[in-house]
Amino acid sequence: MTGAAGARTQGLTQQEAEDGFYNDTSEFLAELSGGSLHMGYWESPDDPATMSEASERLTGLMAERLGVGPGQRVLDIGCGTGAPAIQLARTTGAAVVGITNSPVQARLATEKAREAGVADRVEFRCEDATRLGYPAGSFDAVWLFESIMAMPDRLAVLRLAADVLRPGGRLALTDFLDRKEPAVGAEQGDQPQYSVLFGKLMPLPDYPGLLEAAGLVPVEIADVSDRTVARTLAAMRRRLEDDREALTRRFGAQVVGQFDGIVRRLEAAGFGYGLVVAHRPGR
Repeated sequence: MTGAAGARTQGLTQQEAEDGFYNDTSEFLAELSGGSLHMGYWESPDDPATMSEASERLTGLMAERLGVGPGQRVLDIGCGTGAPAIQLARTTGAAVVGITNSPVQARLATEKAREAGVADRVEFRCEDATRLGYPAGSFDAVWLFESIMAMPDRLAVLRLAADVLRPGGRLALTDFLDRKEPAVGAEQGDQPQYSVLFGKLMPLPDYPGLLEAAGLVPVEIADVSDRTVARTLAAMRRRLEDDREALTRRFGAQVVGQFDGIVRRLEAAGFGYGLVVAHRPGR
């Protein structure tokens, strides 16, 4: 999950802030978000799923959208600490290459794949998503699981993803959405404080044009905010409250205190959450 890093990011470029944030807090984020660095998904307001269960469910929904199986290859752009890629490989039999710009995340993910017994078909690399070096058509599917909002240019990354997809291959992503009307008196291009590491949030209705500009055909564009955002943030806040002493011993008071503020700001932000699926035309 992406979040603001507070005053520590001032004076840094977005990329520098993002790199430092994830290097410093990857393990803590995974602890708060059920093992994966992304939202959970609850079927209804009274769904009793835990954060971990809801997080695995969202990974499962994304895997269903890709429709891959044994012998196929998936590129995971922005793989985090590896839990979604490992679940994808386990449940589908596909091979996964995960990339991240954080060496800490790449190391943690590689360790998890080895512990899970899938290191023979899941690998993680520290690479720049804006400079993919893979041959055209070399993957059957690509996903950007809660990572595209941290990219400096969504269109550029989607074009690169489309290029490495085989004809007919699928792309799935989740993105944080701008659901608010512009504030009165706000200047064009103004961004709220919580978006320091989000980049520029975009409205979901802009996605069809973005996908088409990248050479992709939209398949599904869904706003799933009501099943993801509020309960994920509430689960994180409860974990911070209930396990504060243990979390502080493990990660330090500074990190725990930082995330108190992050969760409060995110709860007040009013952003949405979208699930997007597309395919590369041709066969």
